[in-house]
Amino acid sequence: MDDNVQLSELQCDAITELLNIGMGIAAHSLSQMVNEEVKLSIPSLEVLSRQQVANYFSIQPPQKIAAIKQHFYGPFWGDALLLFPEKKRLELVRILIKDEFPLELLAELEQDALMEVGNIILNACLSSLANVLTTSFTSDLPIFVAGTAAEILTACDFREDEIVMFLRMDFALQTQDIEGYVAFILEIPAIEQFKANIDRYLKGFGHGT
Repeated sequence: MDDNVQLSELQCDAITELLNIGMGIAAHSLSQMVNEEVKLSIPSLEVLSRQQVANYFSIQPPQKIAAIKQHFYGPFWGDALLLFPEKKRLELVRILIKDEFPLELLAELEQDALMEVGNIILNACLSSLANVLTTSFTSDLPIFVAGTAAEILTACDFREDEIVMFLRMDFALQTQDIEGYVAFILEIPAIEQFKANIDRYLKGFGHGT
């Protein structure tokens, strides 16, 4: 992978902390939705290729996942995605609608429920980055996509110069542990701009990279 997209340990720690702030805000909103406390694990951040992220989900037979995808624009740009494995996403939907529905009806409600969750989490992450980095973003309306990780992450608009900042964490409720993954897909020029913004943020605290 191009050295220009690699993050220093200090940059990685700063990005993780900024996204953790956003996820904390999202957890509070989700707690109000489900009427119980939502706890988040400490996130881990990796910079990977799209194929490497797809491989993370690769089991046989290929596992279906659901994703909420939102394109954003600003000092850096790309696609923000919230990913849920199939089994976990259905558990989350059941919790959100607070009732037991037949599976066929649950599937009809799934998209709206996950879109609401995705909107909360992705906007919280982007807002956290914007607030701390003193910048702003605009974004398209989120869309719902489903399929295997390879289908979602290496689709027809796949570019060789795109990388993924892959954030892994668990949503822990009293009744269920729900795995969720946040991914930011950035082209090399975008991640160079992102790193420059992070470096300016760090210099404000007397840190250099």
